[in-house]
Amino acid sequence: MNDSPSTPAFGSVAFDGGRGRMLAVLSVGVAALLAGQLVIAPALPAIIAEFEIAPSQAGVGLTVMWACGALAMFPGGRSSDLLSRKTVLVASVAVLVVGFLVAASAPTFLAFLGGLAVAGIGVGLYEPANMALVFESFGDRRGRALGVIAASYSFGSALAGGFATLAVALASWRLAFLPVLVGLACVGAGVHRWSREPYVLSRASLDPRPTVGRLFDSPSIRRLLGLFCLYMFVWQAAIGFLPTFLRLEKGLSPALANGAFVAVFLIGLVISPTIGDLGDRFGHRRVGGSAPLVGALGLSVLVVASGPLVGLGIVLFAVGLMSFWPVMNAYLMARLAPDSLGGDYGLSRGVFFGAGSLGPVYTGLVAQYASYGTAYAGLICCFLASAILVRTVE
Repeated sequence: MNDSPSTPAFGSVAFDGGRGRMLAVLSVGVAALLAGQLVIAPALPAIIAEFEIAPSQAGVGLTVMWACGALAMFPGGRSSDLLSRKTVLVASVAVLVVGFLVAASAPTFLAFLGGLAVAGIGVGLYEPANMALVFESFGDRRGRALGVIAASYSFGSALAGGFATLAVALASWRLAFLPVLVGLACVGAGVHRWSREPYVLSRASLDPRPTVGRLFDSPSIRRLLGLFCLYMFVWQAAIGFLPTFLRLEKGLSPALANGAFVAVFLIGLVISPTIGDLGDRFGHRRVGGSAPLVGALGLSVLVVASGPLVGLGIVLFAVGLMSFWPVMNAYLMARLAPDSLGGDYGLSRGVFFGAGSLGPVYTGLVAQYASYGTAYAGLICCFLASAILVRTVE
């Protein structure tokens, strides 16, 4: 039995020329903003060297970006409910372009942090409006549509590894932001051209109290948010330092370490639509419940193994990490109020992104005072806790 309620799509009227074209535009936006955020991870050794900072300071920089995104998600989602999805999406793209331009041209680490903070705000504005629009528009195919979006996250993340490797080899890590900026500009133009929604500019009430009441008065939603917090913590703690961990503790060359980083997202790109489709057919929670166990097994192999077994650990870790999101996002969003979906999901996403933003600080601090291996071993416990928690949600 499918555990996601099937309700009529009511957002498809926003799509001029078919849902598929707009889904493609929104997916490109997701890929571009993730490429901009995650291009920092494979370029991190070069950034640390240029600004002469410690790993813990680099972790703080990543946390600033993710935390600003988390803080902006409720305003972004709620504004898209009260104004229009189109208004918020186009505005968020403009903020993203400014943030990444500042980060790419920053002369000091402080200016770099400022650029990351602005880019984080742009991400926070874009994501809940984007996810709400997709969810509204695909009825009983939501798992599949959200799987396409999840695949776009993976595609953008894989591009980040390629952009960073090429940029560092050719000139500077700063060059890696150029294709991101071009992609975002195209997305802004596409949303402006193909969305039939009007631009709405007016004062929007951003009082979070009704949304907080709807979310936190429900024990089931509270448990779901706890589950998402654990998973996002693992995601951000593991991904931001993965190439550095593989180089320093597993002895991989820079090319192989960046290749492994890209492979995680290529695996997500391949499996996400299929996982979403399976969730539509057999139940989103049922399909998503096995992901933490696979992730824990993969991370265990990755921590203790050497040689070719490192590759096996990467594959299992990637499957466990990436197969969670399309099905469990559909499961969560189906339990939120339709008339306040953007704001409710925005606050939900802000909560688990805020918790997850502590992940890079955790990894940086443990790596500085112990080792990267110790930091990654600690994340296995988060996977196991997630495996227990997913069985308690209704």
